[in-house]
Amino acid sequence: MQTFLSQTAEYALRAMARIAAQGKAEPLRASDLSVETRIPQQYLSKILRRLVLAGILVSKKGRGGGFTLARPPSRIILRDVLAAVDAYPQEGRCAFGLHACSRKHPCALHDGWCRLSDDFHRWATKTTFNQMRTSAPEFAVDRARVARERLLPVARTGSRLRRRSGDRTTRTR
Repeated sequence: MQTFLSQTAEYALRAMARIAAQGKAEPLRASDLSVETRIPQQYLSKILRRLVLAGILVSKKGRGGGFTLARPPSRIILRDVLAAVDAYPQEGRCAFGLHACSRKHPCALHDGWCRLSDDFHRWATKTTFNQMRTSAPEFAVDRARVARERLLPVARTGSRLRRRSGDRTTRTR
């Protein structure tokens, strides 16, 4: 199912919501974050790099390293994250991409698109990660499951996924 946001935007928001849920605790490693949020690690690493470059996250290398918020979650809005991954739509842009679209010379979708665009921009500029943190119980992490998934790489065999466990290979559901 396709959504209004790009996959990169969805992944960036999902990762940020998880990091915000962590609070000021220990940094989250990209590998753990990948498993917990179900985002491919290489894709996630590129997103995290962009969030660091935008000053939204801080990364620490080495033992005990990982990613933490660069500022309090109450000071990070969704627009910051979407802009960092080039997923924030240009304000006032025509749904058809026409340069001449305006109230005086509207395209066929102008009125509805303007309402939708205004609502989206209002949502993205008013919603903070502090608000998301307090309403994101789905990020209560089962640490044992994460540890199992990190230790047992997944191999694709034919059309079925198989989880390797030492010399044994077992089917997953």
